[in-house]
Amino acid sequence: MQPGKVSLSVADPEQPCGFVIGVDLLHIAPVDGAHFLTNQDITSPATHVELQRLLPGGLADVILSDMAPNASGFREMDHERLITMCLSLLDLSDKVLTPGGCLVCKCWDGGLTWKLQQGLAEIFKEVKTVKPKASRKESAELFFLAKLFKKR
Repeated sequence: MQPGKVSLSVADPEQPCGFVIGVDLLHIAPVDGAHFLTNQDITSPATHVELQRLLPGGLADVILSDMAPNASGFREMDHERLITMCLSLLDLSDKVLTPGGCLVCKCWDGGLTWKLQQGLAEIFKEVKTVKPKASRKESAELFFLAKLFKKR
């Protein structure tokens, strides 16, 4: 799978800009003010445990995911793999997201998009589909913005 770029942040009163953790399957060059878990899979329960250990209070206010599988050339299969990756964020949300928190995740529109949207709607009070202006009109790329997390 291609680099799964997932960032989590939490407001920390002792840190005026908050706290950011990035997770990626590949090596990430250091960035001031951020902590990276490199060569780690965001879908792994071991990574979830490490995130909980690193996050102040074990919780995050935001999960931001730009992850995607390596393209195989088979659109339906690539779509299914991305949906599966995004669905793993529901489990991560249960573990680390504060009540009222938000999640943003990239998705490729396709036959299983409804499944991700339905899963998000079960644990967030508000779910919107967003297509940024920077995304080409013909691209299947879209983002889900899920707000107001409610614990299951």
